[in-house]
Amino acid sequence: MENSLKILLVDDNAVNLTLLERLLKDEGAELYKAVGGEEAIGLCRENDFALILLDVQMPGMDGYETARKIKDIESCRLVPIIFLTAIYKDPVYARLGYEAGAVDFLTQPIDPPTLRGKVGVFLELKRQKDRLEQEIAQRIKTEKALRAAEEKYRNIFERAVEGIFRSTLDGHFEEINPALARILGYDTPEEAVNKVHTDTLYKNKSDRKVFLKKLMQEKSLSDYELRFRRKDGSFIWVSESCRLFEEGGEFYIEGVVEDITHRKLCELELQEKATLDALTGIPNRYLFFDRLEKSVANAGRYGEKLALLFIDLNDFKRVNDMYGHHTGDMVLSKVAARLKSRLRSADTFARLGGDEFCVLLERPSNKESIAQVAEDFINCLTAPFEIDGVSCSIGASIGISVYPENGVEAEALVKRADEAMYRVKEQKDRKYCFYS
Repeated sequence: MENSLKILLVDDNAVNLTLLERLLKDEGAELYKAVGGEEAIGLCRENDFALILLDVQMPGMDGYETARKIKDIESCRLVPIIFLTAIYKDPVYARLGYEAGAVDFLTQPIDPPTLRGKVGVFLELKRQKDRLEQEIAQRIKTEKALRAAEEKYRNIFERAVEGIFRSTLDGHFEEINPALARILGYDTPEEAVNKVHTDTLYKNKSDRKVFLKKLMQEKSLSDYELRFRRKDGSFIWVSESCRLFEEGGEFYIEGVVEDITHRKLCELELQEKATLDALTGIPNRYLFFDRLEKSVANAGRYGEKLALLFIDLNDFKRVNDMYGHHTGDMVLSKVAARLKSRLRSADTFARLGGDEFCVLLERPSNKESIAQVAEDFINCLTAPFEIDGVSCSIGASIGISVYPENGVEAEALVKRADEAMYRVKEQKDRKYCFYS
């Protein structure tokens, strides 16, 4: 078909190529397929493609190398490339993709509406580009051609469902589209441009400093999550993809913003349920071991010490047997609150299960300071707990292990502290002891 739009599909998996071909067969474009980088490069030398959908992970020549070689072809320098990948949310892979020449990413498995939407935009851009070239070739005045192009791109800007912006590096917005104005709670883009400034947009000012530092280092960011303040003062979660560029000697930021508040709140709720103990609200076994392993790795890297206190409550079974499990649960919650009040913010306190707790002390100065913490724990549990008119007395036995003397792995440290705790149980006159 003469002058038809052409799309190149590149994937080493024939099944994926067939799927893409079926999804795009009604998009009004001629589809070309390549099963590897070399074949794709050959087709690019012979055809004027409106868009290239390129798989990142291919044997031999991967998607990054293929994209770079395609961009080396003079006629292909401006052909948009969308990478198909399951790994682009990692900032490292995203940066590699943009450096190789990608303009966008699609995750696998492919979402058909998203695929067709993005492909439709680039096909429309190619149609506009072709029309402009034809107009210029027909000697229509340059000024008129530029005005037409600007109006067409403005329509895309105005009608986009995602928020789009352009701002100066110091935080002043030059352009905000209607979608972003709605996301931020403003009636019009003009009102948003006049009233929104990044000094007040971010929930925490430090977030902007971290964001700018990362953007200055990497030049572009993909799916960067932030909390923004709306016009009414409420906060939302957004995902921002943007780039830093220079124009006329000044630096600017332009990008796309998506409201992800609902998704983010669901993620945070699931994360909290998965990592916090439902009864006491402190970290559970899973989160404790995750933090312990990271602390052990850091301590080994920087030559620091750690101390692990394994705490087992005395006479807790008697409380359950005499007053019931509801009272026992209330006692556990109050025990956790008392112990937590004795800790520094840098330390980790967790419930491993039942009436067993663990405390991780970061960078203790010496054994005496560790012993003092153990004594504070024991002393804070001396006073009885008053639950629904019932007075419950609970003590504690504490076993202590120290990194690296008693172990250099997380499980070994917990095991040694547990053994020390049982040694305390056997010696009624002791409340805590170090592993030896």
